[in-house]
Amino acid sequence: MSDKVKHLNIIESVITRVAGNSLQIKCWCLAIVSAAIVLSRSVIIVACVLPVMLFCYLDVNYLSLEKAYCNLYDEVRQKDESEIDFSMRFTPVPKIISFKSWSVWPFYLSMAVLLIAVSLINYLW
Repeated sequence: MSDKVKHLNIIESVITRVAGNSLQIKCWCLAIVSAAIVLSRSVIIVACVLPVMLFCYLDVNYLSLEKAYCNLYDEVRQKDESEIDFSMRFTPVPKIISFKSWSVWPFYLSMAVLLIAVSLINYLW
């Protein structure tokens, strides 16, 4: 196996792990929101908005890393075999770009809105 293919495989495994972590964060967020709604206490539901925001921040970080490693993958893919140095240095991707992703803000915004709506319904009833 060539050095280029080995380097690409290493980068690909990092991308896979980071993407898996991002998915786990979404699963934990969904579990916490579901538990808060099932318990149906306004105090618990409102208190869960903070973890949702924390999960959103973590997810944005993981997505930024994933995009940075994807960019590194493209850079290595375009290099000649003689230029391969197995460097894992990447150019950081701004977090605002990751936050604007369709996989981040709609999910976490809907979780926060759902928590607030259920809290208001519990308060009014």
